[in-house]
Amino acid sequence: MRESAIERAACLYAKSLGMLPYKFTSSRAGVPDRMFLTPDGGIFFIEMKAPNGKLSKLQENEHRIIRKHGHIVYVCWDLLEAKHVIDQHAK
Repeated sequence: MRESAIERAACLYAKSLGMLPYKFTSSRAGVPDRMFLTPDGGIFFIEMKAPNGKLSKLQENEHRIIRKHGHIVYVCWDLLEAKHVIDQHAK
């Protein structure tokens, strides 16, 4: 499954659970693909990757910075993993 298809399906799944998935764009390169807002006020980020993809050094560094500031960043390599992460944050 392509990265774009994983991302699209994960966002539809999150919406079905009442979450708001946003395409996260920034002037900073390497930020995660999506930011998810939960109904209870939580925020987490997911970087979607195809099973054969890999994180760039820039992405690894940006994820480290976001985590250092107390936020949660996941890297999901397939739709099942993304759904599992989303389920963990569903209330």
